[in-house]
Amino acid sequence: MLSIKAKTIRLQKPIVLSDNTTKRISFIKNKRLENLIIQESTLRKLAYKNTTIKTDESFFDDSDMQSDYYLIIVYDKKSNTPLLSARYYFDKSVIANCLKGDDNEIVLTDILNLNNFKQGELFLIDRMSGNKNNSVYRKNWGYIHLLFYIELYIRNRHCTFLAMARKERFEKLLAKYLKLGLEAVGTVKHKGKEHWILTGDLKKSYLQMKKSTLLNTLLIWKNLLFKLRLN
Repeated sequence: MLSIKAKTIRLQKPIVLSDNTTKRISFIKNKRLENLIIQESTLRKLAYKNTTIKTDESFFDDSDMQSDYYLIIVYDKKSNTPLLSARYYFDKSVIANCLKGDDNEIVLTDILNLNNFKQGELFLIDRMSGNKNNSVYRKNWGYIHLLFYIELYIRNRHCTFLAMARKERFEKLLAKYLKLGLEAVGTVKHKGKEHWILTGDLKKSYLQMKKSTLLNTLLIWKNLLFKLRLN
């Protein structure tokens, strides 16, 4: 687990190259970081490969971003392989467009007014992607998610945040978010799929995640000790 690290990368608004492809550019320039950003795009494509969401290139190259934004990546330092990632942004105009969804309707006017927040007080996090085929991810799922929330909390501890969860038959994804202390405040059709819109307090979510991970760790150790006694 010592080789698993979390990093937040601040990126500029993506630029369009001469061949009409889009490039994501970090404020910090180094090859290792550039490679991590490229691999994050590959991970995102893999994570959303079998979903019913109607994805286009902007879903993977962030060309919908109109100003600076952030990638948070938990990765295996030995191989520089992303294990879990998401992006988040404070741009109110982009947040508003996302919340309007495919139908271009304002869904949160009476519940959450973006104008009530100063710049830097509210962000939307989306595109969460887990490297489920990676053995390091499968073995250290709880620890990886804890690192993710620690990194997010350290940098944005005083912020309110918005998230989106795809509607599912048994609502497993929604249940995970609710366990983290988020509150469902509306729904929107996004990329052809109905989504829950959730809002949360970062400190509360971090504490819930920490508690859950600690409990899982204690249960694992309890089971190991029980097996040792039987032997």
